[in-house]
Amino acid sequence: MKLKLLKYLRCLDCLSTLDLKDMEAATADSGDRPEDVMEGRLVCTRCSGTYTVSGGVPRMYINSSPDATRPRTAASFGYLWSQSIPGAEVYDPSSYHFQKMARSLSFDIPSGLVLDAGCGDGVDLANQAQRDGVEVIGVDMSEGGCQISYARTKGQANAHVVQADLCRLPFAAGTFDLAYSYGVLHHLGAPELGLEEVTRVAKSGAPIVAYLYEDFSERNALLRWSLAIANIARALTTRLPHWLLYNLCRLASPVVFTVFTLPAMLGRRYAKLAPLSDNLPFRHGTGPFSLVGDLYDRFSAPVEYRYSRESSAAFFAGAGLQQVRVAAERGWMVMGIKPTRQTEDSR
Repeated sequence: MKLKLLKYLRCLDCLSTLDLKDMEAATADSGDRPEDVMEGRLVCTRCSGTYTVSGGVPRMYINSSPDATRPRTAASFGYLWSQSIPGAEVYDPSSYHFQKMARSLSFDIPSGLVLDAGCGDGVDLANQAQRDGVEVIGVDMSEGGCQISYARTKGQANAHVVQADLCRLPFAAGTFDLAYSYGVLHHLGAPELGLEEVTRVAKSGAPIVAYLYEDFSERNALLRWSLAIANIARALTTRLPHWLLYNLCRLASPVVFTVFTLPAMLGRRYAKLAPLSDNLPFRHGTGPFSLVGDLYDRFSAPVEYRYSRESSAAFFAGAGLQQVRVAAERGWMVMGIKPTRQTEDSR
């Protein structure tokens, strides 16, 4: 944990500031920054509530949660993120998740303090930290996600990782200049609570951006049929051991790539076939094993909500957001602005 993160963290019960106690700094041979806090306690200055810092990550959550599916969801995605190896992949920041949202919705990306709500394996977190004038805090509930995100960003002074529940964030109201969540809200047991909490911690006038699964109600019968089949399969796959499902997805990825991605690639070369290729699932694959994570995500998550264009806009409007925009991009990219009337309310 970088020491400057402390000024942003708040007690979950009373939203008061925290004191750092019993600090253990990184050792010279650990590969971490010497000034980083690896172990310690965070104690509320008002109610004496206590949270731990372990492995360089503040553990800002309590066992009770309005999301009853939280433990299963965290374990499922934690396993997926634990398969990622920092430095083993080379990502193009211009083509990764957040940048895709910004291009699809055509908005200027603000600087300042940024919330990555559900940072997963930390790639977006690391990319955002490369921008000038930005401090970015990634929040994830999974142990695997926090570990890999911390390992990926520990050398970046302006990137932070916090283990926390999106439905109960450890930040004061009106903290962030920008908040985004890619593919996370639709896996919460209560997505509306997650979006309301993300909205609470955003500043007035701040953009809030998310990617949501679509329900294919506006698409062709093939996609609706494939979704129905996948939902039937999920009744079994969500109960499989994580290691088994992950390896099944590794076996399935080349098959899915051949059946769907290659025809889509071919179709994009010919104008007459472009409408067909644009409606094929998994058209975004880049190689035989590039779809492992997508397949695992699809078949492992205990909860999965899907939205139409209208319901995704209503979802954001229901959180009090204004100027809501929706763009189609293998699902829905949705953005809303927190109005100035939503001032620093308590949780």
